[in-house]
Amino acid sequence: MTVATTLPPVESGRAGLREETLSEWTKLRSVRSTWIALAVVVVAGIGLSALVTNIEAGRWAGLGVVDRAQFDPVRFSQTGEFISQFVVGVLGALIVTSEYATGSIRTTLATVPRRTTVLAAKGIVIAAVIFVVAELTAFASFFVSQAVLTAHGGKALPSGSSIVAQLKSPTIPVASITSPGASRAVFLCGVYLVLLAIIAFGIGFILRHTAGAISLYVGLLLVLPLIIQILPSSISNSIERYLPSNLGLAMIVVTTRKTDFAGVLMSPWAAAGTLALYAAVIVVIGGWVLVRRDA
Repeated sequence: MTVATTLPPVESGRAGLREETLSEWTKLRSVRSTWIALAVVVVAGIGLSALVTNIEAGRWAGLGVVDRAQFDPVRFSQTGEFISQFVVGVLGALIVTSEYATGSIRTTLATVPRRTTVLAAKGIVIAAVIFVVAELTAFASFFVSQAVLTAHGGKALPSGSSIVAQLKSPTIPVASITSPGASRAVFLCGVYLVLLAIIAFGIGFILRHTAGAISLYVGLLLVLPLIIQILPSSISNSIERYLPSNLGLAMIVVTTRKTDFAGVLMSPWAAAGTLALYAAVIVVIGGWVLVRRDA
């Protein structure tokens, strides 16, 4: 006798972006190293900025007129991004390469066959997390650093006044968040870290190897500028303003656009747009590789 069996209906369709984004957020927050890295961003960001601001405040009495004219209380308040840029790069790469290292990327791609959805979900999660942490850290660093300058006898700049116009004062200039360019510089410091994390994220999909992705990322920030510097000045001076690290500097400085390589930095928003273009190109290449290659 034949017994007829009825199988439960199988749901058709694919997991959407919302579901995959929630899944990626769960993966990211369930790893202890994520919280350690974010804590480093906060602690190092605020701590290093306060330390550098304190050192620069102690040097104020011995500065000449030119150096005082270039004293940038806003830029000093964001020097912690030097360490943070490497931490966010590691996070951006690891959200991709860690799954390739363990082989769990096969499960992810089997669950979500549309690979561009996986790329978009991971990108949204890492960008959102870094944006929130980086912006909170940037603004906290600003206020802490200005408090350090005030403790050294600094004088707050009147709201709406030019920072440069106040730098000839015998007292240390202290910026307020309403000082021209201050809020923009602090905000763009967070944006800079987000874009760097996206660049590392794209590199992760291209190389699919943690050590390789991090090495290439660090090379772009530290090694490439050294290589450019040894080129003839006629070449290096026209290239250096487009380097990621100098784009970040252009996004943050307030008092002067001049650089040590005898060039002029881009305007803040032009620098942000250029770095965003870099990030977009790298992510597009990473997406192409993700779709074309096997897991």
